Amino acid sequence: MFDSENGDFDIQKSHINDSGEYVITAGLSNNGILGKTNINAKIIDDNTITIDMFGNSFYRKFKYKMVTHARVFSLIPKFDMSEKQGLYIVNSFKYLMFGFGYENMCSWAKIQNNKIQLPTKDGKIDFEFMELLISAVQKLVIKDVVLYADEKIQSTKKIVKES
Repeated sequence: MFDSENGDFDIQKSHINDSGEYVITAGLSNNGILGKTNINAKIIDDNTITIDMFGNSFYRKFKYKMVTHARVFSLIPKFDMSEKQGLYIVNSFKYLMFGFGYENMCSWAKIQNNKIQLPTKDGKIDFEFMELLISAVQKLVIKDVVLYADEKIQSTKKIVKES
């Protein structure tokens, strides 16, 4: 389903200047985004997935560069992947976090033949189901945020009224 690409230049923190493309590194902080740089380095297309040495995976809806010292690689889909399909597929890679770390770093060579479970319909990957499920989850999250905000507003109004 995917090909893999790596960065071509060892981008360091000193190269981060808040200009240019995002830089992806290993780790969960800020979804692995180190910052932005305009240093001359390979740019990876948007609508791809990154996986780092710890098995952390993220969907990237923007173009980016990658550090080379942190063993981050990108998965380039061999199909027309939408954002919602990318988000669904990234969650299918979450199991990688439990098998990799400093002592056993995740790499394309180690996972390229791994299989992930995806929904199927009539013997084919059901991309429509992925779209519908992610849309439903997003709507539920928005609803919960609105309800939470409303509850906080009502609570604040009550406190102000009582004072």
